[in-house]
Amino acid sequence: NAISSVIIVGALIALGVDDGGPNAVQNSVARWLGFGAVVLAAINIFGGFLVTQRMLAMYRKKDK
Repeated sequence: NAISSVIIVGALIALGVDDGGPNAVQNSVARWLGFGAVVLAAINIFGGFLVTQRMLAMYRKKDK
């Protein structure tokens, strides 16, 4: 989860790139890659929480 958090920060920085100059195509590519990185890292983070919750639920004492 720590690596995914770093990826999210880097992706948000990539999404913030906008100089409107002659590098508009490269900025557009950086924005799309940043958006994809945010989506994939968010899925990874929330999936990790869900898996952890399910694993902890397996070890709870069952009431009889």
